[in-house]
Amino acid sequence: MELIFLLVIVIVIIKVAQRGNNRLPRQSDDYQRGYWDGVRDAQNGRAKIEDNDGQAKLITENQAAVSQSTDPTLTSDEGEEPSDSSATDAVPIEENTNIPDEKTQTIQWLSPVSNKEKEKNRQTTINVALYTASLLLTAGILLLAQTIELSAQLRFSLVWLFIFVYYAIGQVLYARLPILKPASTAFIGTALAAVPIGGWSMHLLLGIDPALCWLATSFIGTFLCVDATVRLNSQPLAYISLLSMFTMTTSLPAVMHAQLVWYYAVVLLFGCLMTLAAYFSNHFPRQFTEPLTLVNPFIVPSTLLLAIGSSVHMGTLDVSMLLLISVIYYFTVALVEKSKKMRTYELTTTRVLLMAATASFTMYLSNNDGLVTGIALGVAALGNMVWSIGSMHVQKQPDKQHEIVLWISFVASLAAVSTIAGVESPLRDMIIFILLSMISAVSFMALALLRRARFGGMVVMSGILLVPAGVRLFSLDPITALHIHYSIFMFMAFLPVICRLLVLKRPNITKSQAILVYGTAAAWWLITVFIALAFLNAYPAGEGMLYLSDSVAVATIIMGIAAWREKVYGLVIGIHASLLLMALLIALYFKMAGENLAILMAWLNGLSLLLLVEWLYNYRKEAAVKCRELLLYSAIGAAILIIFSSIHPAVWLPLVALLYYAFYRRREDGYLGGAYLATIALVLLFLHWLDVPLSDNFTITAWVVLVGFGVVYWSLAMNKRASITSDMTLLAATVPAVILPMINLSTAYELPFKILGWLAAVAALYMAVYAKRDWRPMAILAHPSLVLLFYLTAQWLGVKLEFMPIVSLIIFAVFYGAAVTARIKKLSVYWYYASFWSAIGWSMTLLLMAMPASVATEAVLLVTLTWAVNGSALIAEGVPKKNILYFDSGSLLVLCGILFAIHMLIAPVHGIVVPYLCSAAILSGAVMSWRWLGYAHIYTIAHLVLALAVFSLSTLVLALAGDNAMEILFLAEHSLMVIIGLALGKRLISMWGAVGVTLALIYLLSGYAYALAILAGLSIITAVVVVVARRQGGRQK
Repeated sequence: MELIFLLVIVIVIIKVAQRGNNRLPRQSDDYQRGYWDGVRDAQNGRAKIEDNDGQAKLITENQAAVSQSTDPTLTSDEGEEPSDSSATDAVPIEENTNIPDEKTQTIQWLSPVSNKEKEKNRQTTINVALYTASLLLTAGILLLAQTIELSAQLRFSLVWLFIFVYYAIGQVLYARLPILKPASTAFIGTALAAVPIGGWSMHLLLGIDPALCWLATSFIGTFLCVDATVRLNSQPLAYISLLSMFTMTTSLPAVMHAQLVWYYAVVLLFGCLMTLAAYFSNHFPRQFTEPLTLVNPFIVPSTLLLAIGSSVHMGTLDVSMLLLISVIYYFTVALVEKSKKMRTYELTTTRVLLMAATASFTMYLSNNDGLVTGIALGVAALGNMVWSIGSMHVQKQPDKQHEIVLWISFVASLAAVSTIAGVESPLRDMIIFILLSMISAVSFMALALLRRARFGGMVVMSGILLVPAGVRLFSLDPITALHIHYSIFMFMAFLPVICRLLVLKRPNITKSQAILVYGTAAAWWLITVFIALAFLNAYPAGEGMLYLSDSVAVATIIMGIAAWREKVYGLVIGIHASLLLMALLIALYFKMAGENLAILMAWLNGLSLLLLVEWLYNYRKEAAVKCRELLLYSAIGAAILIIFSSIHPAVWLPLVALLYYAFYRRREDGYLGGAYLATIALVLLFLHWLDVPLSDNFTITAWVVLVGFGVVYWSLAMNKRASITSDMTLLAATVPAVILPMINLSTAYELPFKILGWLAAVAALYMAVYAKRDWRPMAILAHPSLVLLFYLTAQWLGVKLEFMPIVSLIIFAVFYGAAVTARIKKLSVYWYYASFWSAIGWSMTLLLMAMPASVATEAVLLVTLTWAVNGSALIAEGVPKKNILYFDSGSLLVLCGILFAIHMLIAPVHGIVVPYLCSAAILSGAVMSWRWLGYAHIYTIAHLVLALAVFSLSTLVLALAGDNAMEILFLAEHSLMVIIGLALGKRLISMWGAVGVTLALIYLLSGYAYALAILAGLSIITAVVVVVARRQGGRQK
């Protein structure tokens, strides 16, 4: 059936889809136009609805007129239309008129496009077929030639014949038959691609020298490529033509079996020819103009790179000649170059290659003497530097070419120094010193004349190299040399700052000048640091500390001058850090360590920070924005000192003061939070320093924090300063006062001190509740903490677990009293219910904990009383509100208490007692629900059904067990139910009783003798029920 149903669904979907496809789209323009035409005609009274074969049809006047007319054409005469007729009204044609459908019109519209596509496809097919046929023919002929084993000469001729035939056929087809242009282009491309194969066959079949084959093949390929480029007017073929010319040029040294250098020389010559051709490109076919322009600049540089890469395989003279040719080439090209950008590139390359050529020729003439080569390279580099500096100074405008050469020459001069340093010669140190002196002088000249800050890097680098070169002339021992190096660089570090103060006297200098001055000072200062570290490595506890502290002092002075003159007040952070580092180094020099060092650093950190910040605030108002970072970093530094050095309170005290001072200055709450945390830690550490036990420490700290921060909070609250500050103060007062005693609870600590500490927690929580006027923390935190306090107090007073109901009653009394107080003061209902349910919940929790241990009569009575009290409270809460849930809950609690007392105090009772008590409790709920909600309410019906079920089932179970008294009781109960139901007029009770009586009679009377009596009794009962029901129905009507 499922399969048949699925098939039916599929068929229906297909039919609907077919109908949807056959219909015109309802939102199409034709449909909308026709629809509104019909509506317009209907409004104008020119249309009516006719029913033809059960279908509604809209007939317009135009359709009627057309049906009477024999003209099959469309009529639309705007001049004769009435005034109420729309210009867009369409007149339908007769039924026998041939109307082309949408598909036919689409085919007619697309027919030109389809014809073009067909023609294009036909041409493509022709071209592909022709080219494929030619390839197959060629392959067949070649295979035939291989099969009949023609001679090598004939096979070679056949290969080249096919190459030329393909090329010729392609050219003829390209010129004669435009329709076959794709095939002709493919023929020409195949011929050109087969030229290398022809050269390979020349060597393989004829055994000719590969170099000659290379030359011949390159020549033929060049000729064919150039011809194809011109005839086909193709720029890509122009690039292939240039490549063929290149291969033909490189084949010349191979034919002559020349050395490697001649290959590069020929390529350089080819580059020169290409450059010359590029300048006269207007005399060549226009297809070569762009390729010559693009390829020309890359031939010589790529050749030089290859030559340098393979210089190990060439002699020094060979490399020198190549470099010289390159210099001549670039210099000549630069003279005739019109583009400024290209001229800059060519002149730069010329001067760089000239330096390289000078070094190469010197190396060749001096038989690879490193000293002479280094001197020649250094002199050439210095000459280039002087030339560039002079040119830029005279031109008075930026010249990229000269600046590039200046930097390259500077690097080359340093390379020359490195080359000389690697030579063992008595004159080496003197030459290095002289050369570095000249480099320094030229660098300083560039900086002074050109006034460009980036040239300061040359001065810095040359100065760093000049000092050790000069010291080496005196052949001093290493320690003395280090002392002299340190002194000289210390003096040099001050030189840029002195120039700033004496030469650049204006208040503000440019950014580049500032980078030059202080960057130079920083570079030379770093050298002093490295030297001091060398001393520290040699003398860990001696002069190294002093030298390093001197370097830090120099940095402090330089940063102070920068902050003063340049108004860079962010450097105050560096000054502060430098002062701390300097003090640390001096303290280590004097063997100060441990807590004394930590205390010293902490207090120095605080005092220096206060002084610097006050100086900034009082005299430099614009630097106030830097104070936050300064304070933050200083606080972090102090915290690091504390963590890694000592936990002495004297170390924490400056940190606390700094954080409070930061909050005073910045008014940012983050600093206040840090200050509060540091204060709490200070109290803990101070008590620890006094050797107070940890648990006592936590208790005392909890009370100190609660009282101290509590007083601050209430002072803020009295001044009505409700803000984040007061909230943080409240958190600082309450959170530690709760967490620290909580930690004590998990330790083996004396109970009185646990109670004392937890009392602080309770006070803190209730203070937070009172301060925030929020019932949620009271219900979640404060009330549970008070319960725990009562429990701990009871344990301290020796109250046994079985007598814990006393504590439960006290908790109930306290919380219920708080609830009553909240209602009297007319607080929010949430305050009342938070305390009310806390009273019920926590009282019952303690009661359930104590019940298993309650064995004595007094304890059992206390448990029963507690159950009764809680139940009475719920009943008292529910009666005024007529809330049946409260009443049921209270009744259930009272019932639990009574059942517990019966279970523990009275001897075993009959099995019917407990069900009777339960049913009585349920029945009381039914009575109250009947009074408050009515008999028809679902709660009342549910209570009655549940009470009757408990009555019936309990007695029935006992009766089925064979107890004759229970059988009689079961019958009596349900007879009474019938009577009560009849008296009250409630069918549920009477029918329930009737069913019970029936069941009792069937069970009690066995056999067939009394069948008529049973039936009669059933009939009577049924009649009574019906009569009563009808009567009740009549009354209700």
